[in-house]
Amino acid sequence: MRDRSATTALVLGLLSLPFGLLAPFAIWSGARSLWRIHVSEGSLRGAGSAAGGLATGLVGLGTLIFGTVYWFLAS
Repeated sequence: MRDRSATTALVLGLLSLPFGLLAPFAIWSGARSLWRIHVSEGSLRGAGSAAGGLATGLVGLGTLIFGTVYWFLAS
């Protein structure tokens, strides 16, 4: 059985790249999904999607922070 929040994390992570405000939700959803998959001892799948969502969420958050700092310093 596939963990549904793993797919949600991946979608939110990919959407966080252009829309950085979704990054915290992708990070939370990916971390939660990875934890649920780990605790299920093999009955849940989707660790790749959850990890991808977590990673892209972190990249989106980094981009949002960098862009905000750059905007404040450049203006």
